[in-house]
Amino acid sequence: MSEQSAGAKIRQTFNTVAEGYDKPALRFFVNSAEHLAASLRLQGNERVLDVATGTGANALALARRLPGGHVTGIDFSEGMLKLARAKAERAALRNVDFAGMDMQEISFPDVSFDIATCAFGIFFVEDMEGQLEHIARKVRTGGKVVATGFYDDAFHPLAEMLSQRLESYGVARPALSWKRIATEEKFAALFAGAGLQDVAVQRQSAGYHLRDANEWWELVWNAGFRGAVAQIPPHHLEEFRRAHLAEIQALATAEGIRLNVDVLIATGTKAGQR
Repeated sequence: MSEQSAGAKIRQTFNTVAEGYDKPALRFFVNSAEHLAASLRLQGNERVLDVATGTGANALALARRLPGGHVTGIDFSEGMLKLARAKAERAALRNVDFAGMDMQEISFPDVSFDIATCAFGIFFVEDMEGQLEHIARKVRTGGKVVATGFYDDAFHPLAEMLSQRLESYGVARPALSWKRIATEEKFAALFAGAGLQDVAVQRQSAGYHLRDANEWWELVWNAGFRGAVAQIPPHHLEEFRRAHLAEIQALATAEGIRLNVDVLIATGTKAGQR
């Protein structure tokens, strides 16, 4: 599949799942956004570019910490952006705006921002180093570039059980592109390769207990796993769902079903134009 075709497929997937992306079962996005925003130790007047903003979890967490600053979120999914704008309006945040834009073709002038962030987006492109360099060009010298990704064991063992069940129905395991930078060492090497300095990678827990197996299905159906599950013939989908959720429910404790989601937050400083 060409990168253009892959990008179109990713855009279609995110437009499809947009309405369910903010369900409580997927609150690891909000949790990790708070971790990222807190890690920056903002002064309060920075200009921030949030790349692949999705429904705006990261952009809104940053905007709340910038009384004298501004956040611009970009994404190529109009379905996601519609929800991000509505959330900003409900929160009465006037220091954030959203634009439809592919992160591989950011049209803002170079050196327009103090900080650029990209939450769970960098691993969707084939040339991650080139993408990071492209993002960094939009930041002033001495500014920060920050990205987040999932740690290697995120969603374990639930995702592994899902993959095994999919294989039993003749569906290939989901391609987990985030695995490409799923350790501190790999993420740090990516940032260094893109010419960023003072690179640091921290690991934070964004996990929690799901109430029951149905919440796991909410996550599966409204996030990146949707594409693989949708390959099951419609007349077998309910059978698949029931069988999979029965094995997930067997993991429940008095607290619920643990969703392990450790995230990596990588930060680098732009030293100069490349």
